[in-house]
Amino acid sequence: MFDIIDGVPLHPLFLHVPLVLIPLTALLTLAFLVPRWRWWLRWPTAVLAVVAAAATYATVQSGEKLRERIGASGEIGAAIDVHETWGRRLLIAAVVLAVLAVIAALVATRTAGTAATVAAVLLAISGVVAAWITYETGDRGSRAVWCPTGVSSGEVASLEECLRT
Repeated sequence: MFDIIDGVPLHPLFLHVPLVLIPLTALLTLAFLVPRWRWWLRWPTAVLAVVAAAATYATVQSGEKLRERIGASGEIGAAIDVHETWGRRLLIAAVVLAVLAVIAALVATRTAGTAATVAAVLLAISGVVAAWITYETGDRGSRAVWCPTGVSSGEVASLEECLRT
């Protein structure tokens, strides 16, 4: 299910959804800190976070299938291992973000004051953390894909240098 479609691996297709939705959700979580905006942002933020978590799950699953298909080893295999570890962290962060977004939406709907403020702060923290992990995951994945190309074209001195930068 998460492998290929018409010969194209799904992972590079799926990954664009969390890559866009998680930082967008993170921006909404920061806006959620403004008390008068919470009422309007509560359900769009929650829905976006849940969709982002589902997309992250699909991306992780398709990444595992792609890993099985290509069977990389050596430096590239090690780089993919690191990317895969960050991908799992991202899935956890996306699920935490989704759960907190739903909780914050419910709290903002039913109450105000301290509970809503605490929920908004926790939501904003989880949004920023998820966005950072999204960046780290994507950076490591793109290096695993593009560093060999840089070495073969002469733009990068060594594969090790590119992967560690």
